[in-house]
Amino acid sequence: MLKILNQPYPFPERENLRALVHCLLEGFFIGVFLIVFQPFGIEQWQHPNKNLFLWGYGLMTALGGITLRLGLIRLFPNYYKEEKWTVGREILMILTILILISSYNYLYSNWVFGWRFSFENFLWMFSAVCIIGVFPTTVGVMLNYIYKLKKYSRSIEVHHHAPLAENRKTSENQSIKFIAENEKDTFEVETQALLFIESADNYSTIHYTKDGRVMKEMIRGSLSRMEGFIDSPDIVRCHRSYIVNLEKVEKVSGNAQGYKLHLTQPELLVPVARKYSEIVEKLK
Repeated sequence: MLKILNQPYPFPERENLRALVHCLLEGFFIGVFLIVFQPFGIEQWQHPNKNLFLWGYGLMTALGGITLRLGLIRLFPNYYKEEKWTVGREILMILTILILISSYNYLYSNWVFGWRFSFENFLWMFSAVCIIGVFPTTVGVMLNYIYKLKKYSRSIEVHHHAPLAENRKTSENQSIKFIAENEKDTFEVETQALLFIESADNYSTIHYTKDGRVMKEMIRGSLSRMEGFIDSPDIVRCHRSYIVNLEKVEKVSGNAQGYKLHLTQPELLVPVARKYSEIVEKLK
């Protein structure tokens, strides 16, 4: 069991709009569930605005998800890192969402029903939220893990087809000049020597080879800025934090988080975000 909990897992959605839609859909599901099935004695409660109040629980559910996905994930970036995300952390995140949802629903119930503040009432609310949410979410985590593992764990043999080979010939004597944000500091590297570029806060770290050794050069500027200096179809963005030279990819493997590019230099791995998975097709 512990081995499964430590397995890599797809990172939660970072894009604000998609995360917001995810939260609203969760709230909509809870609202519909409560109105249709009316569990926990709700069917005995009579009120002219009953359904409206039940939609309020859906709203509290959405608010709990928003607090985490659009709040806590951005407040604690060191914990919520894609490369560190595991099945166990995903389950812990779901537990955190359940606690947040329980808290909001508890406060909402205090307002609607005039509950007194007590640990027993909060524990009842948390139990109700878990009964409704913990089973489908836990099953969803495991099914998503199995699906992504099957999808990305197959080893792919790399074939540099004719277009890439032709590009290699024409780019052998070409170089890329990167200019820092201050427009003064520069770094120039031959295209065929470039391995990958990695984002490092407000800097970008350029990894390249020189005399058979892997070298690094840090230059102030975002990854998007560095991308603007590149004019080669083989040097592409593969992740929000990485640009890679596809000519340097020797093998493609993966886990539940997505594909990993193995470069020609030993022990160099570059991740591929799910939104950039199509670049792997270029290597088959």
